[in-house]
Amino acid sequence: MKRSVGFVIFFALSFLALSASASTTGQEFQAFYDWVFGAATGFLGRGIAITAGIIGLAIGAGMGKAIPALMGVLLAIIGSIGPTIINSLFGSALI
Repeated sequence: MKRSVGFVIFFALSFLALSASASTTGQEFQAFYDWVFGAATGFLGRGIAITAGIIGLAIGAGMGKAIPALMGVLLAIIGSIGPTIINSLFGSALI
């Protein structure tokens, strides 16, 4: 038991130094990242988030239940602020 705990701690600490450079390497993917982030935070991402919210509300109204409607609204909120949160997490010095 103690050996496995020690291994897990060693494994976690070995990746600690690598996580600090998570957003500074891989320049060959910078154009792809810029396109995906721009699409997710731009009009495409907003349109998908609003569409998901409307579909969830319509399904919830059709079924007469609140859970699908709340899931649609939650999906719209996460879709609109999610890319910024993910970018902040990977852009931080320590994850």
